[in-house]
Amino acid sequence: MRHWQDAAESLAHAFGALSCRVAVRRGGRLLLTLPRRDPLANAFGAVRLPAAATLRPVIGWQEDGEPWRLRVAGTHVLVAGATGAGKGSVLWSTVRGLLPGVAEGTVKLWGLDPKLMELSLGRSLFGDRYAASPEECADLLERAVAEMQERARYYAGRVRKHRPTVEEPFCLVIVDEVAFLTAYQPNKQIRARIMAALATLTTQGRAVGFCVLAALQDPRKDVLTIRNLFPDRIALRLDEPEQVDMVLGDGARDRGALADEISHVEEEGAGVGYVRVERSPDPVRVRAAFISDEVIRAMAAAFGEHA
Repeated sequence: MRHWQDAAESLAHAFGALSCRVAVRRGGRLLLTLPRRDPLANAFGAVRLPAAATLRPVIGWQEDGEPWRLRVAGTHVLVAGATGAGKGSVLWSTVRGLLPGVAEGTVKLWGLDPKLMELSLGRSLFGDRYAASPEECADLLERAVAEMQERARYYAGRVRKHRPTVEEPFCLVIVDEVAFLTAYQPNKQIRARIMAALATLTTQGRAVGFCVLAALQDPRKDVLTIRNLFPDRIALRLDEPEQVDMVLGDGARDRGALADEISHVEEEGAGVGYVRVERSPDPVRVRAAFISDEVIRAMAAAFGEHA
């Protein structure tokens, strides 16, 4: 397979394609994907609200034309991308897809917003589960850990899989720019509290209905030491080729995840990225829907009272 991956660029030129991606389908058989046009070249607006509550919301589109469904139950999700890469589109499209569950009380959103720029516009959607200052974020994460552990104690010996109800809702803990709270946090005590809480949530939360959706700009290991605790990962535009494998795992770029080559032009590249989920080594090229400020305000006005 390595020979095919090394020849991918030449194969793309030979077939007049935009790129060539190589994937193993089974022993002795490879799949070459040779797109001749880019169906994700143009940005698109917010996806229609789902008719019913779901924990696999449609947040955009895949390169093959299929809806991009982001699984949030039973996993944790890491979104990495440079400034202006469209991390907010992923976060807000996910929130939008979960709003029917928010309305019926089976989904609760938690928001950590250390930059005070991304989540604050829809603050009412988080109710009293919103924090901005580092100390508030540490308190909120520890509160989430306490609720998670209380639920785990209740489940012990009763059930093995969480099913969202009004009494025991699914909890999505959104952390915007997680590095502000970890690597770049000067207060060692607060940093230690935050890291301990995040590590606890990402190691114990999946089975009892807690998911961490974290976004960051710098994917280096020393910036987020627990990145391997996020089974599902999304690489938006990155600055360097080496960062692709840092986010998606070894060999992801060789398999066609060219996140470092995504356009810097916002209309062309914002929200475009590659997804690698826990159950598959092959990256999928996707684009998240663009969520405008007006749409966020409308979401908050319509659903904030249910938070």
